[in-house]
Amino acid sequence: MENANGHTIQLTTLYGEVVDAEDVPAAELAAALRRIHRRAVSRTNSLVVLDGVMHTRNAFLEFMREFNETDARAQLKASRVH
Repeated sequence: MENANGHTIQLTTLYGEVVDAEDVPAAELAAALRRIHRRAVSRTNSLVVLDGVMHTRNAFLEFMREFNETDARAQLKASRVH
């Protein structure tokens, strides 16, 4: 679940064994999500737990696709402003 200073992200097996876990400040969430994403890609039967909410691997991969697209659009918009 979300901690007072940021977020908790875990990559687990289907049986609940934690493969990787990170507690990150909110400012570092994007980088941490990308690190977990790289690890989740190769683990077919895994779950990602973000702030206590469980996501299947495929749902997380789709979430990351949308997250990256939104981030890219925001960066493009910001570059046009400057």
